[in-house]
Amino acid sequence: MLAALLSVVLAASTQRTIGFVLFAVVVSGFIVYIFYNIRSAKLEVGSEVELAANRKPYLDDSQLEGRKLDLTLFSGVVVLAIISVALPLYWLGEPGRHEGLVEYTDELFTERGRELYEEGSDCQSCHGVNGSGGSTTYTITNDAGDFVAAVAWKAPALNTVLSRYSEDEVLHVLNYGRNNVMPAWGAPGGGPLTEQQLEYLVHYMRSIQIPESEIRESVDQGVRDGVAEYLKQEGFDEIGLDGSESLDAQDLETQVEDWLERLDGIVEEARAQALRDDPLLEGDEDAIRSAGLELLASGSVEGSEHYLTYGKIIFNNNAAGGTYNCARCHTYGWSFDATVDGDDSVDGHAGPILESYRTGGGFFGPNLTGGSTLDQFETPKGQADFISNGQRIGSVYGRGGSGGNGQMPGFGVRQDDDLEVTYPATLTPEQIDAVVAFERSL
Repeated sequence: MLAALLSVVLAASTQRTIGFVLFAVVVSGFIVYIFYNIRSAKLEVGSEVELAANRKPYLDDSQLEGRKLDLTLFSGVVVLAIISVALPLYWLGEPGRHEGLVEYTDELFTERGRELYEEGSDCQSCHGVNGSGGSTTYTITNDAGDFVAAVAWKAPALNTVLSRYSEDEVLHVLNYGRNNVMPAWGAPGGGPLTEQQLEYLVHYMRSIQIPESEIRESVDQGVRDGVAEYLKQEGFDEIGLDGSESLDAQDLETQVEDWLERLDGIVEEARAQALRDDPLLEGDEDAIRSAGLELLASGSVEGSEHYLTYGKIIFNNNAAGGTYNCARCHTYGWSFDATVDGDDSVDGHAGPILESYRTGGGFFGPNLTGGSTLDQFETPKGQADFISNGQRIGSVYGRGGSGGNGQMPGFGVRQDDDLEVTYPATLTPEQIDAVVAFERSL
């Protein structure tokens, strides 16, 4: 029996073994205490015969067993009743108290994060008030490290950052910085902020995320501005799409709307052609969508050029400092207006840094030209899914994309399972499709 008990004790974990030892010590001590207490007890000599001088008379048996006993029993019943009511009420209120603590903690962390964002770390000087986007002065150097220019670098809006990145990915950027422009703020990257302070900033970012309606309005306005700029470059602000003279802003807006309305018909025709080319696609909407995108990307459908221009406009969308576009990472110079004439008094240089952009040529993000997206993603659907979800920390993508740190954002709907929150998409599936077609045409 003793051997079996010893084997159980030895097999237990260290914590359980310590617990058994402490239990044995306590029980042994209690037994020893009782034993010596009994041995040392003595009868009170004379207590039944004569009251000692230093004691006073107490209640007799008739009093103790009457009103005194009734009062004591009643008090016990009252206490028992209070306990029987109070414990269930306490238990019922516990979830609410826990929720209240969580809510209070969130409010406290959010307020501390706001103070850091606005004053302590002055994040708003680059990313704007309430994370609406802004710019910061940055020095451009050549590959030898020599000075080229001081420019205004566009900083993306943070009021949609949790639609594009998980909180772990946001913390990674805060810890280690990004693209040598966003500095490292966390201690692991050599920055001044503690892990707790970064948590404060994340809580603040949660509080400033804008609703889907505002995202759609911002993206769509950026698209309309891009279409208007395209029409101006093509001379359509002077001669309307129908060949008539069109000189005022109202007519230009009408032309923009007409230009955008053509897109649905072009997509429908591409999918219809895909179905005519392969009747076996009938009933498989995803396959028809993918095949239609292939035709649009290759220019095999009437109106393909129009559709690819739309994809390029989304790719280069200026809204919110490029928050919703691809160019800020995949096109060198886009983030600091490299093709715009410089001003010595502002930028520290004269003339443009670049004569023109190499759209999608790669910078912080990989080169998308020369058919590289075709090599990486076999189908447009696979590429669209990647753009929608982004590159998650440690997850591989495509045919050769390695697992990374999650710095490629996702532009589709993002579900935060830990917080049970769904963040809205920054681009619609139709807009992502247009970007896919454009990138596959590069």
